[in-house]
Amino acid sequence: MLSIAKVTKNYTPRGGRGVKRRGQGPATGPALRGIDLEVGRGQFHTLLGPSGCGKTTLLRSIAGLERPDSGTITLAGTTMFSSATGIDVSPDRRGFGMVFQSYAIWPHMDVFKNVAFPLAVRRPGRTTPKLSRAEQRERVEEALAAVGLADYAGRPATNLSGGQQQRLAVARALVTRPPLVLLDEPLSNLDARLRESMRFELKRLQRETGVTMVYVTHDQAEALALSDVVTVMSAGSIEQSGSPQEIYDQPSSLFVAEFVGAPNLLPGVVEHTAGDAARVASEAGSIAVDRCRLEQGARVRVLMRPEDFTVTPADAAPDGADHNTFEGVITATAFEGERVRQKVQVGDLTVECHAERHQALSEGTSVRLTIPPAQVRLVPEAEGERRTERQPEPAAA
Repeated sequence: MLSIAKVTKNYTPRGGRGVKRRGQGPATGPALRGIDLEVGRGQFHTLLGPSGCGKTTLLRSIAGLERPDSGTITLAGTTMFSSATGIDVSPDRRGFGMVFQSYAIWPHMDVFKNVAFPLAVRRPGRTTPKLSRAEQRERVEEALAAVGLADYAGRPATNLSGGQQQRLAVARALVTRPPLVLLDEPLSNLDARLRESMRFELKRLQRETGVTMVYVTHDQAEALALSDVVTVMSAGSIEQSGSPQEIYDQPSSLFVAEFVGAPNLLPGVVEHTAGDAARVASEAGSIAVDRCRLEQGARVRVLMRPEDFTVTPADAAPDGADHNTFEGVITATAFEGERVRQKVQVGDLTVECHAERHQALSEGTSVRLTIPPAQVRLVPEAEGERRTERQPEPAAA
């Protein structure tokens, strides 16, 4: 449905004249580096990455609020932007719905008028026929019902709670029945509990309406919970696209492995292979892996998720003869409600693991960590691999 090909955006380096983005001041540096991306019809597609990776610049380019330097953007076969042909459809003509981080609610209007506003101001065209007042009212009532605000139509928008304002912004984005809705970190201003509940609301709305959504966030948990497809970005480039399960369980690069979740990543070298299985030499000892596509001698990072460990007292019976086993001492714990995070000193290494709240052991306890080979992943350590601690490009939003 949405196709993005070879899209680049470069801002003038510091000391240059500077290039102004639509509605913003001058910015500097490369933001997008030849982005290729496909978003399917009816898909909830999330752009995930740290601050400065280019995800918001890409979203604004799709919306028409940024003008890329090169590339093409098409929706259902209709070109919205093309550097080769000079096409650049204005934002109001693209017909997309958009939900901003600040919601942009009109404070002088009630809930009904806020949702009706896009219908009142849009210019009729070949694909956007003029609607009668009765048709507009029907559309608004339909949108308000979808987000659970039908009973609040006459209420001043400023009298809504944060979660209600967020739903109002979504209703306004849906009222024109757009082919695509763009959302720029719409939950970031909500408290943690409300943010979690609104994830389910957004996912429900998207499933029920069938609208295609492109969502920007830096919150990994949010991306994994909401999305059909997650695209991880770094420094203006796409690192990996895939389902939430693929991104979490099968990271294609060290950057993705470090950024998504709270992994233990141990340096190692593949020392032996037998079919798909392998053993890796590491500072924690020899580690067995069920799935390995790398050759003997390859330098890797051994990825072990904290929740995949079993933690038992060191004097307890071993759990599984074929499991990887590490001996250590718990040096720190953090109670987080349904789980306890623990730091375990294994030789010179610190390994993080999670325990259920009623099974957590206290600090200072000697423990045995076990993890089956099927839960261990290998990430190639490519030369020049980007890291999450790297400073982001200043221009990429």
